[in-house]
Amino acid sequence: MNKRVHFLCNGVYTSKVGGGDIHMIHLARAALAHGYKVNFFGGHALQRQLEGQLSGHTLTLTDRRALPTFDDSAVGGQLRMFIDYTKRLSGTLKQLPLIESGDVAYAVGDFWYDVVPLVRSRAGGKMLVYHMRAPTFKQIAVRGRADVDPTRIASLHYATSQTYSLRRFRRVPHKRILHVHPEMRDQLLRLGFQPNELRYVSFGVEPRRPSGNITKVFDVIWIGRKHRQKGVEDLLQTLATLKERIPGFRAVLIGNLQRDLQSDVDRLGLGSTVEFAGFVSEDEKFRLLETSRVFLMPSRFEGSPRAIAEALVSEVPVVAYDVPTYRPLFADFVRYVPCFSVADFTRETEAQVNAARAGDNYLRMLDLEAFRKTNSWSTVEETFCQALDELSGSLKRT
Repeated sequence: MNKRVHFLCNGVYTSKVGGGDIHMIHLARAALAHGYKVNFFGGHALQRQLEGQLSGHTLTLTDRRALPTFDDSAVGGQLRMFIDYTKRLSGTLKQLPLIESGDVAYAVGDFWYDVVPLVRSRAGGKMLVYHMRAPTFKQIAVRGRADVDPTRIASLHYATSQTYSLRRFRRVPHKRILHVHPEMRDQLLRLGFQPNELRYVSFGVEPRRPSGNITKVFDVIWIGRKHRQKGVEDLLQTLATLKERIPGFRAVLIGNLQRDLQSDVDRLGLGSTVEFAGFVSEDEKFRLLETSRVFLMPSRFEGSPRAIAEALVSEVPVVAYDVPTYRPLFADFVRYVPCFSVADFTRETEAQVNAARAGDNYLRMLDLEAFRKTNSWSTVEETFCQALDELSGSLKRT
């Protein structure tokens, strides 16, 4: 008898692939390899994402068309997204009878447009992944966390949705909740989840190793987008200072950044120092990491940043602000500096660049193999499939 899992993915509205989308695709691929039939509930944007990324699955479309390109950071854009989410939720609810009692349903996030159909479905087993803690309502009111937007609309939506989702899912029988940060466990237990219902699962990373004798081209590398959460201003100030202190200093920035940052780069006299790589493939990203000496993480808030792990498995030292979420994940693999001291950040970066130029790398003294194993995609996929088997093992199928 065939086992079937439904991935509820109504949050995808663009063809751009984010970290959560990568996580979802890996888990779906693992479920297929493990003998499950995999069906997605999602829109046309999801359909475009899956093309070329996954085969052997089915897709239940929940909208009529994908949204055209728009500014999702503006209030009007956020309203358009909310309406679009609502349409996909409606499209899912109309087709919810496709999920049978012998199936497992998996919400790929903790937003209402996936959790409402999850809890209302007939699936005998239900799963939800908890990627990142939303800001508290107090943090939203005083903008006490760097990812709170000036209008607070998106943050209020996020916090309200997550609060509802976790409380509603807590009452569901025969469930598993995957959490991607170890400190989430205590919070979930306080909310009333049982220990046997919780599974820690890493953000996932390719367990790569540097390929042979590599020539270092760039002193520092950064991956991101322009957002107050990402500490771009601190990054640029660091680059400007290091250009004056380190002869021949070079930096590479990955992401769709040139349009937003070129004027700042020119103003700071960094035109000959900074290279914009743009969006790159996974292979090119790792090539650029391997040809760089130090990875910079000046973010003012992150949940479980895969970018740090990608730098570490590439054996690239990391300098980061000591934000609370990092140490439980990365321990001594990162060189932390006080939040948010640009002077300390710059000083530590300079020390690591000079050490790398001299052939020294603190990561050689640490157990990177254990880190690779704990956070590898194979470990993530195994954990997911074990949870699927636990839920589906006792379900009756027709």
